[in-house]
Amino acid sequence: MKSKYSKAKLAKFKKNILQKMEEINESIQGIRSSNLDVDENSLFSDNSSEDHDEGTESHEVEKNFLLMSRESDYLTNLEKALQRIDDGSYGICQVYTDDAEKCECPESPLIPEERLLEVPNATKGVFCKEKKKLNLL
Repeated sequence: MKSKYSKAKLAKFKKNILQKMEEINESIQGIRSSNLDVDENSLFSDNSSEDHDEGTESHEVEKNFLLMSRESDYLTNLEKALQRIDDGSYGICQVYTDDAEKCECPESPLIPEERLLEVPNATKGVFCKEKKKLNLL
């Protein structure tokens, strides 16, 4: 049973995380620019109440703010994942680290590679994540 991922695998995970971070930064920039477009349209319109539905505009700005907040949180979690790569704890189920007896992940202590590539900020294997969600841990 392997207790941690090889340096080659960690480099692969790091590359994946950096790529996702780049995509998120681009997404955040896109959201910011769409908010600016809404603001500029409001400012330069002769009669804002006729040309634009203020409620819709307000809803779009709020939706974009929430999306940007969510993306920002994800970015923070990816930064934490990079720290775990650096300190050697990346890919190890947090439940196993806290109490090995409670971890029922089939590949314990490692989180499966496929999961880490899809959810690079994962800190638990699927089994432990579900048990945590159901308050069984």
